[in-house]
Amino acid sequence: MSAITWRGDERVLDIGCGAGLQTMLLAQRAGYTTGIDIEPTFISAARRDARLARLRGRVDFEDRHLHAVAYPEATFDHIFSICVLEHIPEHEAILAECLRILKPGGRIHFSVDSLEGISDPLLVESHRRQHHVVQYYREPALKELLEGQGYVDVSVIPLFRSALARRLFTEGIQRGFNFGRFRAMWLAANLQRAECAKEIDTPGLFLVARATKR
Repeated sequence: MSAITWRGDERVLDIGCGAGLQTMLLAQRAGYTTGIDIEPTFISAARRDARLARLRGRVDFEDRHLHAVAYPEATFDHIFSICVLEHIPEHEAILAECLRILKPGGRIHFSVDSLEGISDPLLVESHRRQHHVVQYYREPALKELLEGQGYVDVSVIPLFRSALARRLFTEGIQRGFNFGRFRAMWLAANLQRAECAKEIDTPGLFLVARATKR
């Protein structure tokens, strides 16, 4: 979000918004933001928290599939989705629908699981089962997919490339990802330093993609 120059009148969509934390952060910068998720419990929590955050008139939530909403063509300036597409069998159809509902010059920003830094196939399979992953992505294939659908200015960047990130993620798969508040603060600082020391093209655990509608 910090890389975007916000005007304050943008129309934004957050796909797979969960309980809406990111959606509400976006709503503080954009003109109007919509979060969608297929889990009604999450959407109920998101609507409650949005009322408490006094964001009425700036955010709304839909508990439906993206295709079921059927937004008009060229509706959104920005579309966000954080670690959602890898859980959706029809991920290519979702990306195509995003292209349709983006305005010309609009941008999609999303992250997906890669796990390219983990070489143990048993760990990867355990993660797949635990988190219902349909598809892991690789940088060249994801870039090719986006360009093939008609997106331009495509960038795909690996994230969490360090040995520390791999160790923490392995621990998370084996024992759960709740590291505790104080340990998490310490880990965040050390992880940031470890990531900065790695070359940007080092394979990572996640991929962050950005692309534009012509």
